[in-house]
Amino acid sequence: MKKFAKIMAVALVAVMALAVLVACGPNSDPDKAIAALKKNEYTAAKDTLIVPIALKGLGVNGVDCAVSGSKTVKDGDKSKLETVTIVYFADAAAAKDAFSKVEEYANDQNKDKDSDWTVKQSGAMIYWGTSAAIKAAR
Repeated sequence: MKKFAKIMAVALVAVMALAVLVACGPNSDPDKAIAALKKNEYTAAKDTLIVPIALKGLGVNGVDCAVSGSKTVKDGDKSKLETVTIVYFADAAAAKDAFSKVEEYANDQNKDKDSDWTVKQSGAMIYWGTSAAIKAAR
């Protein structure tokens, strides 16, 4: 019985860790990501031309669409632009193959050299932006 309890405890920890990792990224459905961004007062849109064509020019294939969202947040006297871009690929293999080129493109978009900037791949999507905007896209 003790061995069974230990195995169950390890399995539970593994499942919880997986749930936490999956919850870190934006929604895997573009329409739901847009809805979540709008709910959190971001200006959001689905893009099937500009970002996909820009990435195609860099040799990135398999892009289905992109979702972008942004919002200006006041912090005392300063304003900060919170932004996120999510690129959806046909499949996870295409996203994995494109990651290094997309990462370079995404880091070029970080004009303010924001230390809060993140670029990650999750399944069939690659996303980048500030952590607050990424969280808002869930």
